[in-house]
Amino acid sequence: MKKKISKIIAVCMLGVLMLTGCGDDASGGVDVDLQSLMDEMKKTDTALPQMSTVTEASENAEATFGILADFDYSKVDKFIYSYSETGSPEEIAVVHVVDKASVGDLMKVLQAHIDSRLGTFRQYSPEKSSVVEGAVLTYSDKYVLLAITPTSGAMQDVFKSKIG
Repeated sequence: MKKKISKIIAVCMLGVLMLTGCGDDASGGVDVDLQSLMDEMKKTDTALPQMSTVTEASENAEATFGILADFDYSKVDKFIYSYSETGSPEEIAVVHVVDKASVGDLMKVLQAHIDSRLGTFRQYSPEKSSVVEGAVLTYSDKYVLLAITPTSGAMQDVFKSKIG
C-alpha cells in the first residue's frame, strides 16, 4: 500500500514540476525578447531608413517614451521603440504593460500619436502620408504593437506569430 501511495505522490509531483516549466512568465503571460522581435519585424522591410532604437534600459528612456506616448510610464514594464533618424514617418514600437487593464488606455494614446503624425505628414510631406495611413495598432496579452512602415501588415504577422 505504501508503495502505491508513494508512486501516486511521485507522479503528481512530476506533473506539477512539468507544468512549472512552461513558457509563460510569472505574471501569467508570454515573455518575449523584444530586441529579437524587433529584429525579425524589421526584416520584413529592406528599405527602412536609418533607425534609432530605445528601450526601457536606455539613457533617457522615459523621456523618449514620452515622445511616443503621453502615458503613465509607471504602467510600462518594458518597451522597444525604433524611429527614423531622417524624419520620415517610419516608427515601430512594442510595449509590454504591467497590467493588462492598461492596454486599452495605451492604445488610445498611441492612436492619438498616429493621428498626429498623419496630420503632420499630410501637411508637410503628403507623398509620405500613405505610410502613416497604413499604420497598424494591435495588441496581444499585455503587448501592444505600433507599426508605421510600408510593411506594417507583415510586421503585425510577425508580432502575432511570436506573441499570439
